[in-house]
Order: sequence, then structure tokens, then C-alpha cells
Amino acid sequence: MTNPQFLTHQGVRLAFRHQPGAGPLIVFLPGYMSDMQGSKAEALAAWAAANARALLRLDYSGCGESEGEFLQGSISRWAADALALIDHVAPCAPVLLIGSSMGGWIGLRLGLALGPRLAGFIGIAAAPDFTDWGLGITPEDTALLALQGWFNRPSVYDAAGYRYSAAFIADAANARLLAGPIAITAPVRLLHGQQDDAVPWQLSLEIAEKLHSADVQVTLVKDGDHRLSREADIALLIALTARLAEQVAP
Repeated sequence: MTNPQFLTHQGVRLAFRHQPGAGPLIVFLPGYMSDMQGSKAEALAAWAAANARALLRLDYSGCGESEGEFLQGSISRWAADALALIDHVAPCAPVLLIGSSMGGWIGLRLGLALGPRLAGFIGIAAAPDFTDWGLGITPEDTALLALQGWFNRPSVYDAAGYRYSAAFIADAANARLLAGPIAITAPVRLLHGQQDDAVPWQLSLEIAEKLHSADVQVTLVKDGDHRLSREADIALLIALTARLAEQVAP
């Protein structure tokens, strides 16, 4: 494992790993409480190295090897982190975003910010607006947000559960995407497991409907779970990435 590089953004040192290569710049956006050293990110890095493709992996502020406080993070802040790193390693270059779960929400927001620089988007169980449909925030949660600034949710992926902060919840309300059309016109590929117990696979169909792009494909994995981290799942992701990168290559 190579040591990370760092960029200071908004007073915080952000960790990233950039592999130069042929464009477009492929950017992997992790999910909630995940980082750039997960199995999908590592597999994409190995594929990019073997095929001389440009790739950027990153940790949002407060996550992984980046500095900062996790509970100060939000969709908007983490999208800004990613944009700062993209502009640092490849200013003005076309970008192919890959977003996993919450990273899909960040990726769609980031795609809107990139405008014509967005060459394509791949969502892996993309989860925009999950604070609305996935958390089921209770009056007790609201009281805890006011009292201590966060509440906890059990998670099968972390024995300590996942913390959600007042900053994250407040920002999420302003970062919603599903209330109307999503003005992304670049090619989009959405990958989703039908056994996903965290993000319903039907959400990928809803996202596809709302996108302005006419080039949208949804791939459903009948026995796939939320993470889609099995060898066959990762092979499918890499195949989608390779085809889309070739299609949109400058």
C-alpha cells in the first residue's frame, strides 16, 4: 500500500491517492463511514494501474486517513472536499465519477457542480436523500441532536453503530435530489443488488427516471447485497467502468 498524499482544504489535510494515466480522471467516492481502502476502491486502483488509467481515490474530511472531525462532515462539505482534490490533481480534466451508496449522493451533487466536465457517472447502490427515506428520524433522535449534536444507529457493518450529526442532517435537507429532475446529461450507469437491505434497488430506477441524460443504464444483480463486494460483483463494476471510460475518453 502506497502512502497517501495530502491537500489542505478548508483548514483540513485531506488524504488522497492519485494514479496518473489516460483520461478521463476516474474518481471513487466512498460511502458513509467508509474510505478509499475498501475492496471496490482497491480493485479499481489495481485495474487502473494495469491499464494506465487515471484514478483518484480520496478520504473525506474526518474519514479514513484524512484529518478533521467526522461529526462536522456533510454531503455539501464532502462534495467540496472531492471537488478540491479533483481540481488539485487534474484541473479542467473530464471526470468519470463512481459513487458507492452515500458516495452516489455526493457523486450526483458533484456531477451537477462539474457541469460539462462530467464525462460520466457510475452509481453503486446510489443513495441520494437517504436521510429522508432511510433513517426514520424519531422525536428521540431529534432530542439527542439538540442535546448532544448527534444520534446513533445500529449497523451490521460496525458494532459501534453509525453516528449522524446535526450538521449532517441539516445539510442533507438542502442537498436533496429526488424532489425533481436531476440535470445531469452525461452517460450514467447504475449498479444495484436486489438483495440490498439498506438501499432499495427500486431507487436506482427512480434515479434513472429523474436524470436528464438519455444514456442511462441500470444493471440489477439478483443475488447481490448492498456492498456488491464479491469477486463477481467487483468484476462487473470493473467491466462497467472500463466500457464507460472507453466510451467517454477524450
